[in-house]
Amino acid sequence: MNPFEKQIELGRELMELNTQWFQKITEFDATNLQKYVEMNQEFASRLPEVKDVQTFAELQREYGETLWSATQNAFQARGELLREAVEANGDVVKTAFNTDAAPELKAEEKVEEKAA
Repeated sequence: MNPFEKQIELGRELMELNTQWFQKITEFDATNLQKYVEMNQEFASRLPEVKDVQTFAELQREYGETLWSATQNAFQARGELLREAVEANGDVVKTAFNTDAAPELKAEEKVEEKAA
């Protein structure tokens, strides 16, 4: 396989891999959006229970804590997905360059043997 074909193959592999990761991240984001909507619906359904300012403040505090916790968890999980995607891309690139480098090393070894 010539270098041009290897570059095309590497580009194809990276495109397929990134497409898969993009789908995973999109599904993850869609799930988080659905959870966010459900959480808002749950708290909105509890609004008729509010009879005074103190109860409203408690509900608002609970909503803020729940939203903050869910947001932190979502960012951590999304960050982990992105880290895995970068590592997967790095592995593909390393593999592509390692297979190219192996014949060069062998050629260098042969040159050293001839010189000795």
